[in-house]
Amino acid sequence: MGSTNLGLITILFFFFYVISNLQYMVHCINDIQDLDDQIRSYAARANTRRHTGSLYELSLPTNLSDVKASVVTVRNSMFWRKGANYSGIYVPPMVRTIPYAKRIAFVYETLGGYSSSVYFRLSNNYSFISPVIGFTAYDATNPNDLKELNLSIKRDNPIMIKFDHYITRHQSRGIFKCVALGDNESLNFSNTTGNYSCATTISRGHYALVAINPKHKPTSKLELARRRWWWIALTIIGVSVLLALVTTVVVKLVRKKRFREMERESEKSEMVGNVWIGQSRMPAATMVRTQPSLEFHEDFPSSNIP
Repeated sequence: MGSTNLGLITILFFFFYVISNLQYMVHCINDIQDLDDQIRSYAARANTRRHTGSLYELSLPTNLSDVKASVVTVRNSMFWRKGANYSGIYVPPMVRTIPYAKRIAFVYETLGGYSSSVYFRLSNNYSFISPVIGFTAYDATNPNDLKELNLSIKRDNPIMIKFDHYITRHQSRGIFKCVALGDNESLNFSNTTGNYSCATTISRGHYALVAINPKHKPTSKLELARRRWWWIALTIIGVSVLLALVTTVVVKLVRKKRFREMERESEKSEMVGNVWIGQSRMPAATMVRTQPSLEFHEDFPSSNIP
């Protein structure tokens, strides 16, 4: 009985585990804005008592082990003359901040392969070649309250994100594209410039280098509909199998219980009773005391004594 209950509990646990995983595969959570806000808070703590113009790596919690972040603070006058060239991101000189900030903090992010796939989703036509690199400019006048800044970037002199150090020798012949990953899951593709770099005129964002998968054809609406119905069919089949297993176990438990009740009833009707001692059945007959009696009665002749 105990082993059967344990099997039923295991099946139910497996059922709920499969259902929760199916829901996770269908819905992908994109929370990149919360990640940026968390990194900004760590950058604000690290921005105090730091030298201007020096890049510092941020110490992030263990749940962000696949993410690397750094911060650098520059003066606006120096930024106007020389721009900023840190962590593979080049911001040209003579760029104004909107609104004006006396000190500027640039926060850089590098998302590893796992984090890139969690926070951003590509279609099957593309695959990540480089980590996702993000950057944001903040007003560092008040180190405890970093406020986001806009940069006046011109199209003929854009920001350059370099990915050349992520390209290996056997990958150099591939077809690559730049992708700008938006907060609302938008993807904007563009061609690479020299040395596998991506150009942008946006003050902040997340960028990556992707490769075009030649073996995969563009996904049509018919193919997407077929995949959707295929997943629905698999889900229905899986749920049906689990329900069948649960039903089988319940039916067996009910039959076993009824059989034991019938067995006990039949034992009670027997002439020789049975007594259960623990898990053992022992025979026990009822004790009846009978009175002794003679089987034959003889009449003895009476003697006449003269």
